[in-house]
Amino acid sequence: MKRSLLKLSVIALLFASCAKDTTTTETSLKYSFNAINLSSTLSTTASASGVVVAAGTNGSINWTGVSVNVSKIEFSASHTGTNTAVVVQNFTNVNALKPDSLSGKIDLKAGVYEKIQFKLTMTESATNPPFILTGTYTEASGTKIPVIVQLNQSKLISLEVARLEVDKGVYIAKVTLELNALVKGLVASDFGQTTRIGADNKIVVNSTTNRALYEKLTARLSSVAGISITKQ
Repeated sequence: MKRSLLKLSVIALLFASCAKDTTTTETSLKYSFNAINLSSTLSTTASASGVVVAAGTNGSINWTGVSVNVSKIEFSASHTGTNTAVVVQNFTNVNALKPDSLSGKIDLKAGVYEKIQFKLTMTESATNPPFILTGTYTEASGTKIPVIVQLNQSKLISLEVARLEVDKGVYIAKVTLELNALVKGLVASDFGQTTRIGADNKIVVNSTTNRALYEKLTARLSSVAGISITKQ
């Protein structure tokens, strides 16, 4: 279930109630981020917004750039009755439109993992906002307006996987961002009745500009993320 992203360093590897094992592992888990459903409706009624459509459709939003900056990811699970936790930090400016770009790796022991939880910590930053979106809002009339959204607010996103059985090999934990969910419950006027900037009437959304829209998008951020684990 969904719930309220390159230089990496593993800063802690803790095995509760278990002595440290220094044997070489042949099992590993890599992270990746992947944005999907880039174009969706913005309707006059909230229930009709967020439907996936072709890019450029009148009355829609189309995202063309997705940058993720996650300060920390914590992987925790139960393995052979022992609680395991691994913390990875410093995911910097990951391009979520390149799903084949893998971000970091942790070593695991083969076996069954249960109660798996991934906690993504997004930290407010003046230089690297956690989530940046660029795209185009196409009005019902067909007029296209550039949009840039900077969701710069500290947030913890928790994702779960019930059970995973691993053997030798590489596994991919893919964090999928379903961007159409970002505008579900919104309406066209949320973007249409905004302050515009410059000759191209760009819509800039951040904590100081178009604050009302910023708060709505930030509130929905947790709803866009899900995770799956597959063997490479």
